[in-house]
Amino acid sequence: MAYQLNLNKTMNPMKTYRFFYHYFKQKKCMSVHFQKKCMQCQNVVCYADTNTKWNKEQPQLVIQGFASRVEEIDGTIYIYK
Repeated sequence: MAYQLNLNKTMNPMKTYRFFYHYFKQKKCMSVHFQKKCMQCQNVVCYADTNTKWNKEQPQLVIQGFASRVEEIDGTIYIYK
């Protein structure tokens, strides 16, 4: 595969977007939020860098970061850097 390099522009192959996930107590599952979509699952596999955020309201603790894409495979959501 050959890639063409454009020296006039900054190279950004994948744009990243804010994501966060938390435990959804009412439905007893995980809730992942990415690009204004809420996805619910039983398992989350995260390959992106994350940090914690404490809120005064529910959900009190969320894990957040930046990801280029999110996929759901067999009830598990994969988060990619």
